[in-house]
Amino acid sequence: MCLLGVAVSVAMIVSILSISRGMRNSLNSYMKESGASLVVFDRSAADLAFSKVTQKEVDKVRNIPGVEEVSRANFTMIMGPRLGDKASAGAGLGIIPVFGRFYSERMIRKYESKLIAGRLPSKRSELLIGDLAARKLEVKVGDRFPFFREELLGIQQYEVAGIFETDLSWENLGVVAHAEVVQQKTGPDFALIFVYTAPEDTARVRDEVESKIPRLIARRASEFTDRFNEQLAYIDEFIFLLSIIAGIVGVLGVLNTMMMSVSERTRELGTLRALGWTGQRVLGVIVIEGTFISIAGGLLGMGFGYLGTELLLAFFSRGYLVASYLPETFLHGFLLALLVGLLGSLYPAMRASALQPAEALRYE
Repeated sequence: MCLLGVAVSVAMIVSILSISRGMRNSLNSYMKESGASLVVFDRSAADLAFSKVTQKEVDKVRNIPGVEEVSRANFTMIMGPRLGDKASAGAGLGIIPVFGRFYSERMIRKYESKLIAGRLPSKRSELLIGDLAARKLEVKVGDRFPFFREELLGIQQYEVAGIFETDLSWENLGVVAHAEVVQQKTGPDFALIFVYTAPEDTARVRDEVESKIPRLIARRASEFTDRFNEQLAYIDEFIFLLSIIAGIVGVLGVLNTMMMSVSERTRELGTLRALGWTGQRVLGVIVIEGTFISIAGGLLGMGFGYLGTELLLAFFSRGYLVASYLPETFLHGFLLALLVGLLGSLYPAMRASALQPAEALRYE
């Protein structure tokens, strides 16, 4: 039970850390794949869902010397069954992300190499659909169906122009629509803009964007999540608190097991003391024994954490979660198990080392 308790504690930490790091890394990967030099968004926004970049600000950025091209982007969510006549609640999709892009701008071209069917869209009435979404909703290239607010744009039905596949499962569950279509739901502003410059101009353009438009912040695509470190720090703090709780549970398990072990082996320990073992040697043996048990539980927990996370991603996340199994994650689990073993076995070891040989040998 002690071994299983430590394993469960470590598995929980490994799983949560892997998903947390996976989501952070996947967002950075998404931004880097855009090929943009800079990502520009609202400085005051706690989340991209609240970021607003106006068309006037887009024009100001576009006119900065060194800016080669600007791609505007917006974002919204729709219910999966809204897509296509064959879609239903049983399709396995709940909310689908919709990425708004202007089809004449550079950002849409990132999907050119990721197409597995069809072509890039060129009209407002055309869509790109991720492979996972297309398979679950049973739609294919050429299918037509209502999307949303067609009457406002004079569009009768939307057509699937192409199907794409990327390395990010949550992107494969998404739909790329014309930005003007998405604006019918989000309003006239954009969530962010992708700015393309020559490498030698990137730093200067970033400084000019932030000095000329103080309301906006510019970040290199590879450093995008650094802007949200404060929000990400809350996740890390939550994981730290979980580690403490898991550690306490593990320590209590090891403590209980080792106390029972010392109680059952009192006469054996008394015999060893009578044969000349010092209290320090007895203490060391008990601590090592408890630590080994805890480390074994930790190694088992790492395996459980990996398998549990993969099962979660496969059957319950619907593709919206991703995990990154970094060495530091497993190191965190190992150190937790080591600390639990040391702390949990220390008190029983001290009790065992304090036993007097004559008293221990009389113990029934």
